[in-house]
Amino acid sequence: MAIVDFLSRFKAIASEDVLTVFERENYKTTLTELGILPSQAREVILGLTIENYYKGIGLGDRDGEQVCEFGTFLADRELYIKLMIDNLYHKAICFSFHFAERDIVHPFANGDVG
Repeated sequence: MAIVDFLSRFKAIASEDVLTVFERENYKTTLTELGILPSQAREVILGLTIENYYKGIGLGDRDGEQVCEFGTFLADRELYIKLMIDNLYHKAICFSFHFAERDIVHPFANGDVG
């Protein structure tokens, strides 16, 4: 399944210390409110599974980019996480890591992948 492949590739690239997290204001606010460190946010990102899948898999703005969106709970708060693989530059990028602004539907939450 494409989502499983995306996560596998994302985590493989990130394990090579090639994970970039955009530290926007809402990212910093989320970490502060949760009382976690950036390293713990990284653990949340790398712990995502197909059950956390929200939507995507789509192409990014440039050739060689794939984007996928996820949601997960931490401290009883739902987080929205948007990830991208930049194949051209061999980078795993987290564009968004913040509290969900709307309900997130997890189509594979019950392990139903097809």
